[in-house]
Amino acid sequence: MKNIFYTLFLSLLIFSCSTTEKKSENQQGVIEKNDSKSLAMDTFNKAYLDNDMTGQDGIFTENAVARVNGQEMSPAEMIEAFMGGREFYNDIKNINPSTSTFIYDDGAIYTSTWFTWEGISKSTGVTVNNPVHAYFKWEGDKVSSVGYIFDSAEYVANMSNVN
Repeated sequence: MKNIFYTLFLSLLIFSCSTTEKKSENQQGVIEKNDSKSLAMDTFNKAYLDNDMTGQDGIFTENAVARVNGQEMSPAEMIEAFMGGREFYNDIKNINPSTSTFIYDDGAIYTSTWFTWEGISKSTGVTVNNPVHAYFKWEGDKVSSVGYIFDSAEYVANMSNVN
């Protein structure tokens, strides 16, 4: 009787350890948080908040393309534009950021982040809040494409020249 119980227990243990979870036919990869690529994107956004983007251009490939609200530019031009916008706003924050890396079965890797950008206009005193979505497309350990998408209407409307 002991042998039957032991054999049954051992069989169940072996079969339960060898089963693999089936993927849905619609699942096309995995999502990771706190991985090196997600942390790189968080570091990039933190450098903006710290008003010091020194060295951040090093994460991009030589021919990387940046798109901000569909407008194409180089990553250096994007960084310059983001830093230039700080001239018009104080107390800039990224509220409730969430960053994840998507690793697709075809090998494509994207890191995406979502947050609410907040800043106080130096000229109007208005607090502007904008939901932002951004992505990095990776080639190895470098970003080949970057995009930031947000509604810029209120942001631009409150950028009057500061005297």
